[in-house]
Amino acid sequence: MLCRELYTSTLPPFSKDQPPPGSLAGDADAPRHWHLGHQALDLGEIFRPEITLAVMQRRIDAALKLAVQAQLYGSYPLNIRWRGPISEICHMLERYLPAPEAGEAIIGDISLLGAAMGELFEVDDVGLRLEVTQRAMCPRFHVDKIPVRMVTTYQGPGTQWLPEEAADRLALGHGQYGHQDVCINPEQIRELRLGSLALLKGECWPGNEGRGLIHRSPVVPNGKRLMLSLDPG
Repeated sequence: MLCRELYTSTLPPFSKDQPPPGSLAGDADAPRHWHLGHQALDLGEIFRPEITLAVMQRRIDAALKLAVQAQLYGSYPLNIRWRGPISEICHMLERYLPAPEAGEAIIGDISLLGAAMGELFEVDDVGLRLEVTQRAMCPRFHVDKIPVRMVTTYQGPGTQWLPEEAADRLALGHGQYGHQDVCINPEQIRELRLGSLALLKGECWPGNEGRGLIHRSPVVPNGKRLMLSLDPG
């Protein structure tokens, strides 16, 4: 049921004549650690050991766009950080959104995503962050010290990430001597589409130490960015 509901807002399949966004020209032999698709089932690819990014691309429909705009310009800034039962997400959002009377579509969407996380990872609780920013929250490329996280952007540019061949892991954090830049090829920086659902595998996923997806928040040149993250458990 959840997969069917998520599928209604997906993008059309990729053309066979064009590689999906995020593919790299000239690296046909390079091992891929990401999976991009257009169905809810594509998110399940995150369970493959070699995959550190699983993406389901979808559209933000008109009703959701209106609900998002209402929250961006509500009576107070939107900044929600919450952890609790998935079953309580709807009630929590109705209480804390700046414009809940116009938020039916976004409340329904986030509740659906929370339920999907519950089914996918067999958990009853999630950690949720929903906030508006006008600047990059985490401007440096980094990895998350958690098992996995779902992210999606409702307004503004999406999360940016690096293929392994474009990254120097020795530069992560404070960086080792002689390693200053995590990104060694800026032309290979990838950015998630608006509305896409992405599962980012972190350092604490079993067997994934030293392989967490390298990513960062994007620069927000104009306007506002509204992003959601969900952590299972």
